[in-house]
Amino acid sequence: MRVEAVRDGRVVATATTDGAGRFLFPGLTDGDYTVRLAADNFTEPFRGLVWLGPTLVTPAVIGAYIWIWAGFAMMLIAAGLAGLPRDAVEAARVDGASEWQVLRRVTIPLVRPILIVVLVTLSINVLKIFDLLYVLPPDSSQDEANVVALHMYRVSFGGGLDYGLGSALAVLLFLLVLPAMLFAVRRRRRDHQ
Repeated sequence: MRVEAVRDGRVVATATTDGAGRFLFPGLTDGDYTVRLAADNFTEPFRGLVWLGPTLVTPAVIGAYIWIWAGFAMMLIAAGLAGLPRDAVEAARVDGASEWQVLRRVTIPLVRPILIVVLVTLSINVLKIFDLLYVLPPDSSQDEANVVALHMYRVSFGGGLDYGLGSALAVLLFLLVLPAMLFAVRRRRRDHQ
C-alpha cells in the first residue's frame, strides 16, 4: 500500500508498506503530520486488467485480429500458389531469371487476383470489426479502441439511445464499405470477360 505524510494540506512524503504493513518516511523532519493511505490504493485500474489499459488495448486488438484472420488469408494464398502453372515458373527459370525475378514477375502477377480478394475481404472486415472491441477491452478503456461499428451499437442500444445518430453511423459504415465492394465486383467482372 502507498502511504502519504501530509502537512498543511500538501503531501510531503510517500512510502510503500512491506509485507507486514510497516513503513518509514526517511528524511522527514520533526513536526505534526497526518498519515493517510493514498487514494490510488482503492481504485481498481481498468477493472483489474492493468495490462489492457489505454496504451495496450489497440495493439492487443490488432494482434487478436491478425491471429483470427491469418489462417483465412494463408489458406487462400496457399490455394492460389498451388494452382500456379508450373510451366510459367520453369520457363522463367530456363530463361535465366533469378528467384527474386520469378517471384516478382511471374508468381505475384499470377496470384494477384487472390491477393486482391484477400485484401478486399480483410479491408471490409476491418471496417466492420465489432466483436473484438466489444468483448476484449474493459469498459474503462473501450473509448480508446472505438470504431464506427462499435460506436453505432453503443449509441443505438447502449446508454445514449440515439437512434438517429446510430442510423447515420450505419449509413457512414455502408458508404465506407461500398467502394471496396464495388472494386471487388468490377475486378471480378473484368477477370471473367
